[in-house]
Amino acid sequence: MDFIQNIYVQAGLLILATLVLAKVVSNILGFGSSKNLPPMVAAWPIVGGLMKFLKGPIVMLREEYPKLGNVFTIKLLIKNVTFLIGPEVSQHFFKAPESDLSQQEVYQFNVPTFGPGVVFDVDYSVRQEQFRFFTESLRVSKLRSYVDQMILEAEP
Repeated sequence: MDFIQNIYVQAGLLILATLVLAKVVSNILGFGSSKNLPPMVAAWPIVGGLMKFLKGPIVMLREEYPKLGNVFTIKLLIKNVTFLIGPEVSQHFFKAPESDLSQQEVYQFNVPTFGPGVVFDVDYSVRQEQFRFFTESLRVSKLRSYVDQMILEAEP
């Protein structure tokens, strides 16, 4: 039996063509994303973003910032990394609700620094409670009260 005349091959090709057409139309019309996502750094699929990043993060930032603005995303292999540059957009990083921007996910690499059960190794409500404690402990007036103890510990 001829390959193209096979009913299963024809059905498969029809389904594939339909899916490709649907994807093209959805991209053109902007369907598929209810969020207003930042622009992506133009790069070759899979390794292109990584190659730009490996030239040096500062070099990449200096190239892309003038083209894309304060907020842009680069694909590093299978992860998207979004940059927020400048005080007018960095506030979003610090004040965004957990549902928009998961600090726990972003800072997971810091867990060994603070230890388990502290800061980014706990759920949002516990982390907020810990931050209130840190904020109070790191006020200028409190820091001044720690100087004598620091000197005692630092001197031989």
